[in-house]
Amino acid sequence: MNSVKEGWTLVRLHFFIVILLFIYRLAWGVFNYKYTESGIVPLLLRYPGSGQSELNRTLFWMESQIALTQSSSVHLYLWVLLAVIVLRMLLTPLVRAGVYYSLHMKRQQGRRSFLTGIRLFWRSSLLYYTVETCLLLLPGYWIIPSLLQTLSGSLQEPLLAAVHLLPYIVLWGILAWLIRQCVMYMQFGTISGRGAWFSLACCMRSILPGIGISAVLGASVIVVLSIFSVSGWLWTGLLALILHQTYHFISSLFTIWHTSAQFHLWNTACDSFTKE
Repeated sequence: MNSVKEGWTLVRLHFFIVILLFIYRLAWGVFNYKYTESGIVPLLLRYPGSGQSELNRTLFWMESQIALTQSSSVHLYLWVLLAVIVLRMLLTPLVRAGVYYSLHMKRQQGRRSFLTGIRLFWRSSLLYYTVETCLLLLPGYWIIPSLLQTLSGSLQEPLLAAVHLLPYIVLWGILAWLIRQCVMYMQFGTISGRGAWFSLACCMRSILPGIGISAVLGASVIVVLSIFSVSGWLWTGLLALILHQTYHFISSLFTIWHTSAQFHLWNTACDSFTKE
């Protein structure tokens, strides 16, 4: 809880990063919504209604399959979507480098250095992000075939399929958290000059408090977003629209809070390790 409190202090000192992250996520959300709407809505309007025969539905799926393989407009749509995903993956490590360096420099010199962090550490941040992504996707080589086999054999019993899938999803989620935690601490060490492997050792020594920080802040953001969702259902109209747009702000706030709390925990663990 001390790291959570100190993390909130760092959030207040770096609130401009919360605003930048909010604008960044809001812009991506608006683009994704508009772009997806431009492709999905016309397709749904062509789908045969309930009064149509099964033959019409079969023809619709056949036409869609032909369009996926031969239509240049569909190919252009998919290529643009792929380019957007790649661009998002390139921007994410840049944002991380700026946030982590800004946290480090705020403690050392009392000044904000978001853009400086991007300029100095974008290469190492991109390398860390690439390694993290590969490690996150690697279990899918073994898990996804098992998931597909389970789904193909339980299409008529969705509840049974969910029971079979839950352990895989939980284990993958735990592994993903551990990978991200280790990569984040190693990047802290690279930016601060303490060393990646030394920071990884600090991560292992402070794994339980790290889990506690993620649990506390994760539960908090779920509660807050649930309250906003219920309020949006009860009070529809302009208020519901405003509450919906605050989702990006709340998620950005808790993202920076979680990073700041983990940064404080990392710094404390490394200081304690050094003294020993």
